[in-house]
Amino acid sequence: MTDAPSEPDASAPEAPGEVTQELAPVPAVLEAAPVAAAIEPTPMAAAIETAAAPTVPVVPAPAAAVTEPISHVAPRRRRRWPWVLLGVVLFALILVSGAVLWYVSGLIGAGASVARPTVAFPLTVVAADAGSVSYSGSTEGCVATVEGGYAQTTRPQVTQPGSATRPAVTARAVTTQVLPPIAAVGQQATLDGWFFPRNPKVGLGLDYEDVLYDSPGGPTPAWVIPGSASTWVIFTHGRGATPLEGLRIAQTTASLGYPTMLIRYRDDARAPVEDGLGNFGATEWPDLEAAVQYALDHGASDVVLAGASMGGSITLAFLQNSALADRVTGAFLDSPLTDFGQVVELSAQDMGLPSFVTSAAMRVASWRYGFDWAATDYTAGAASFTTPMLIVQGSSDVTVPAQVAEDFAAAANPATVSVEVFEGAGHVMSWNVDRPRYQALLTSFLAKVAPTQ
Repeated sequence: MTDAPSEPDASAPEAPGEVTQELAPVPAVLEAAPVAAAIEPTPMAAAIETAAAPTVPVVPAPAAAVTEPISHVAPRRRRRWPWVLLGVVLFALILVSGAVLWYVSGLIGAGASVARPTVAFPLTVVAADAGSVSYSGSTEGCVATVEGGYAQTTRPQVTQPGSATRPAVTARAVTTQVLPPIAAVGQQATLDGWFFPRNPKVGLGLDYEDVLYDSPGGPTPAWVIPGSASTWVIFTHGRGATPLEGLRIAQTTASLGYPTMLIRYRDDARAPVEDGLGNFGATEWPDLEAAVQYALDHGASDVVLAGASMGGSITLAFLQNSALADRVTGAFLDSPLTDFGQVVELSAQDMGLPSFVTSAAMRVASWRYGFDWAATDYTAGAASFTTPMLIVQGSSDVTVPAQVAEDFAAAANPATVSVEVFEGAGHVMSWNVDRPRYQALLTSFLAKVAPTQ
């Protein structure tokens, strides 16, 4: 009987030539795992499995590497910060842009505000006698002193150029001492481009009536200089000015026999208050309409309208909108503002502002102040005007540049609108620069549109 083979003794020495491999120790992390203990193989199976696979040493992971949330979240944070920075920059740009637009729109609003006329005396008389006066400064106008004296003068002659530390000295010949006293050395003075002081009686020696006409806002003051003609001339002054501005025109119209009415309108001193802003005809034209009705009710057969600066805007708005426009035979306009938006754009160009900033600021100004840019663009509708017009314009006007009037005339019917440019004249200063030419143009225009005989 042959005995069955017995199990090999694990403790017996190995047979010569037998290949053996030491079992790799089980890593501590696996020994500690409950699942690994439950499926741990038998020693023989583990030996066979270990022999089939090369031994790969287990290198413990660095402490930072096993913190999995950091290895994934930190890169995302690093990728996010440029967007945060971009957002901060964009927000800052929006704030700066908003501040710039608010500031520029405020300048537009300030340019349209109706400031009450105030008299300052920034000049100093340095030499004076009955026939001449010299003062520091070189701007246009007659010489009025703080003591109440008023001297009409000739065109200025600069006798001493100015420097960084010393103002220029200008000499003028006195033609008429309208109001005493005569200027004296050391007195403070100012210049008045309107040339005639106080009222038609003091300035021109003409009798006049201080009347009230019924504007939409209530009773509104005006001066009426009587005349023999059936056609009245109605003058509308510019923003922030007074009827005194029209006395230069009234000197001619009254001498020709035309009754002349010089009106105030809303937001003027002594006139109904609206919003304190000049709206360049968009809201003021009904006041002119009421003045025309007053003239018609007091003997006028028809009227000629005259206007300076914003007064020209009001005249144009009246001609566009009023049912009484057909009673107007002509319009004489001095430095008229025919397109408020264009004036703003030209001023912005002089300031060096980009056009897109100006455009945006104008939209903000429209929202802040209620400006209607389309309603104050009379150039856009220039071709529709049929009332004969004569425009006088200074070439050196920086308030309403000559280009504005020239563009209006170019868009209008040339048989209806003509422009006369006065070289070297500032805003509403053409009369002062060349009085004879100005008076001749006005006289011939009136003879054409409203002959007295």
